[in-house]
Amino acid sequence: KQWYQRRVRDCLHVKAKYNEDWWIGRVVKVDAPIGFIPAPCKLKKLAQEAATNINQQQVARRTTLQAKEEVNKKEETGPGKNGETRGSNDSLELIPQTRVSEIEPKSQGPYEAVPVIRPVVLCGPSLRGFEITDLMHKALVSAMKKQFEDRLESFPVDEKCLKILHASIANNKYSNMPDGLDEITDAVYNAARGFKLLLVDLKINSPVPLRNSALGPILVHIKISNTKVLQNLIKQRGSEQKRGMTAQVYAATKLCDLDRRNFDVVLSEHDYNDAAEHLINYMEKYWRASRPYQSSKKHHDSLLRNTPGIINKLGLRSPKVSHVSGRKQEHRIAV
Repeated sequence: KQWYQRRVRDCLHVKAKYNEDWWIGRVVKVDAPIGFIPAPCKLKKLAQEAATNINQQQVARRTTLQAKEEVNKKEETGPGKNGETRGSNDSLELIPQTRVSEIEPKSQGPYEAVPVIRPVVLCGPSLRGFEITDLMHKALVSAMKKQFEDRLESFPVDEKCLKILHASIANNKYSNMPDGLDEITDAVYNAARGFKLLLVDLKINSPVPLRNSALGPILVHIKISNTKVLQNLIKQRGSEQKRGMTAQVYAATKLCDLDRRNFDVVLSEHDYNDAAEHLINYMEKYWRASRPYQSSKKHHDSLLRNTPGIINKLGLRSPKVSHVSGRKQEHRIAV
């Protein structure tokens, strides 16, 4: 029996429910075996225990400081009449009172649901709709399709949903989730059940609206940090593309200024083949990580994919299964 100590934003595949405190599943990593995952109830208990221990430590520390202060005061003032001290307790007010930080559980809980296979979304190097950006996206998509073949599925997005999404982003209405993204997310959840790599073309110019959304995408940044290189590429595409050079350079600069943690993959290579190899290697690793551990005979793909097989192996009763949304297939820790 083992359970996993995870990091923030680690992805988990939950296979079955052991009890109220523990789930059975695995971390989405290469050759990660099956194990126990603490359920939200267990994490809440651990948080309460940690808060209680911190409170006890602070009370003990405060009591020790008060005792030392009284001893020092007695030594300075000396005994008074009837053995009383001439000092007062006013000095105790100067002792710093350390506040205990309380862990406030979020309304959505410690886990955040994302598709069982996270879709790939390309961003940059500049604005969509211009030849430089569109051609680079097409080249990378072509390289991925050639490498993964039937393992990769290019997910079509409804144009109506895209228009609503772009209008919502343009109006800065993506504090929680942009309009139109919910329908796209539901369709991606259903498509992810096929356990294939998904490529979604949302035609967006910034990863900010998607970073903490329920879509949970693998955000790929095609980065051109040198503005002169980008300008030369734009000039080679003709006079029509040169008209939007200022906007394209500005958008590329804004993308480069974003924190690296906004993206899962950053392609900063100068050569197309190197950039394609970088992305393919990342997706190959993710493909292996999404599959159960297979290098040992004790861990078979059929066992880990099939929930009844896990339950029979562990001698557990089969839990009652309710027909719920596919969003509960995978969980990730929220920041």
